[in-house]
Amino acid sequence: MYIKLKTISILIILLSQIIFAQSDSLKNTDSHINNILEDLLLEDENSELYDLVEQYIENPISLNTSDLNEIMKLPLIDIEVANSIVKYRSENGRIFSYSELKSIANISSNTIKILTAFTFLERRESNIDPSFLENLNIKLRSRFSQNIQEAEGYKNGFYIGTPAKIYNRLLIDVNHKIQLGLLIDKDAGEKSIADFHSYYFQAKNVINGLKFTGGFYTMEFGQGLALWSPYSFSKGSNATNSIIKRARGISPYTSAGEYLYLKGAAFQYSSNFFELSSFYSFGENNYNLSQNTYGFVFTLQPINFLKLSALYMIENQNTFDNVSEINSELNKKHISFNYELTYGDLFLTGEFAIYNSSLANINTLQLSLLRSIVVVASIRNYPNTYESTYGQGFGETKNTNNEFGIYFGLKWRTDFGIINFYLDQFKFPNSNASIALPSSGNEISFNYEIVLFPKTEFTFRYFSENKEVLELLKNENIVENRKTEKLRFELNYKVNNFIQLKSRVELLYLNKIHANEKGILLFEDVKLNFSQNLSINGRIVFFQTNSFASRIYEFENDLSGVMANPALYNSGIKWYFLIKYNPINTLYLTAKYSELYKPNEKNIGSGNNLIEGNIDNKFSLQIDFTF
Repeated sequence: MYIKLKTISILIILLSQIIFAQSDSLKNTDSHINNILEDLLLEDENSELYDLVEQYIENPISLNTSDLNEIMKLPLIDIEVANSIVKYRSENGRIFSYSELKSIANISSNTIKILTAFTFLERRESNIDPSFLENLNIKLRSRFSQNIQEAEGYKNGFYIGTPAKIYNRLLIDVNHKIQLGLLIDKDAGEKSIADFHSYYFQAKNVINGLKFTGGFYTMEFGQGLALWSPYSFSKGSNATNSIIKRARGISPYTSAGEYLYLKGAAFQYSSNFFELSSFYSFGENNYNLSQNTYGFVFTLQPINFLKLSALYMIENQNTFDNVSEINSELNKKHISFNYELTYGDLFLTGEFAIYNSSLANINTLQLSLLRSIVVVASIRNYPNTYESTYGQGFGETKNTNNEFGIYFGLKWRTDFGIINFYLDQFKFPNSNASIALPSSGNEISFNYEIVLFPKTEFTFRYFSENKEVLELLKNENIVENRKTEKLRFELNYKVNNFIQLKSRVELLYLNKIHANEKGILLFEDVKLNFSQNLSINGRIVFFQTNSFASRIYEFENDLSGVMANPALYNSGIKWYFLIKYNPINTLYLTAKYSELYKPNEKNIGSGNNLIEGNIDNKFSLQIDFTF
């Protein structure tokens, strides 16, 4: 009965959207960053991904002077779009306005929003000395959030700290050449306000071609098999872009995630023909082992369309056995080679990484056809004996070992909308953490977007996964084939300059040997723009699933720098409102209140995170100050 009522609600929502949606053209500039993140992931709860997007925003590239490879490093930008921009520049000279790009057939309005966020058209250059204060930019971000209900861990004394989560970050930029950053963070339950802290200093082109980074930083190389940062996209609704890694080399570490960072110093020298980077890191690694990591990267561009890179890295770990009280030293040596070939409408990239006698590799081809179709094909092979502490290669898991897979993706821009399709087949030749036998599976995703009416966009998404998993049946572990299917219908439109609406219906079907499960989620999103300085975003979500296994993810609007993609399961209602206020040019205030209500449950959560009652609510406040 509950499902039938929700099905009727689906029709009402869809019809109401069509009635109100027949004016203007879709423009959602305020939330396009969240749209980018949602396009780049399906079920990822990695909050560090927002930090990556912010780094692109804070370090934009020139759309007029950047070459083809630099433009392609931007998220969701493929070979077809990059070629179109370069061709337009060669035929028309400088790009003076982003509105010029509307005349290029294969560049959509969403792509223009991405370019607006991650690039600039003109920047006034000046020397540091004569106008130091004029070129000094300081950003301060302070954030507070807390669950209002008290969890069991605070009552029994397991958590010795307060339930507040406190985050403070200071960024200083001088003339886009010298940057300093300081971050202190306290998670809920921790005692010290600076339980985690990080800092960095970076100088770029103070000496021509030389970049120095000290403190906390990340190093990205190739396709992430041997060395990568915590910022890693996986499969998403954008079928041709999310699987290709875009290595940024040395970058400051700006996240509070507390893992996969390097701490020490790194140098990078760049010229027209080659680039040389060296790095050294010391201290404890992600597994609390004393570790020194060091190496170098050499990149050569012998011809205009070919780039070759080599990595040599050593991880020196000092381990301690509490039983035998013996210290031992373990050296892990990694050698890796990466290539990038860009020729016309073809982009080919790959990496071969060697650890001991194991060779891991991935090779990916992206090709533009007929100026409207982009295809990508990729094959990966990660042996069971391959290891890397900092590796995060593309795959079904991020372990970069014990996996073989073949991926095919297609993006087709038509006069009637944009189609994204991918098929990923994978197998695990040996046992892994979740199943003690070889296993396999596949995924299919189909995503269709169309502008139905002016200012109205409709999205349909179908996702299917077949995967062998371990299940407990009658006190016995069995291997079964689990099939998960999801359907999503979404309407996003702008009624006028004051009101923007988004409606979504998502259905889930889970087929297992001993039982089938279903899930449904509906939400209505309303954004009210009272003025250029004040906006309120609210959402109400209804959901019902049979269990956690049939959970549905719901990407939320949140404070700047926070990515919320919670999994909703069982039965309940969730709602939140987000207020953004910009009283003066240099001050930005954001507040969010959210509430989760599960009427059929007496408690929410488990263990030390258990909350008595069926309501879980949270309040967050953030101040961004620039001067």
